[in-house]
Amino acid sequence: MRVEPIDPAQPDPDSHSTEAQALRMIQALKAGPVSSIDAARSLDIVHPPSTIRHLRRKGWAIMTEWCYQTAAPGRRPHRVGLYILTKESQ
Repeated sequence: MRVEPIDPAQPDPDSHSTEAQALRMIQALKAGPVSSIDAARSLDIVHPPSTIRHLRRKGWAIMTEWCYQTAAPGRRPHRVGLYILTKESQ
């Protein structure tokens, strides 16, 4: 059985550790803005605001804008955070 080496730049998609969630969020933010609903649904981030707070403390400049987004088709939109990476950590 061959075991692939672990790439530290690629987060474990099944990990719920703080660092794994932060890495998934950063990778997504580098591609463009991410809403809190999209982060929870697509990135499997348990509490997106906590992940953003963690990243800001580590020096990442992330701006929050407010937008309205539905959580499910046919439902009323919620006011949610839209996170935008403005500067990478040094």
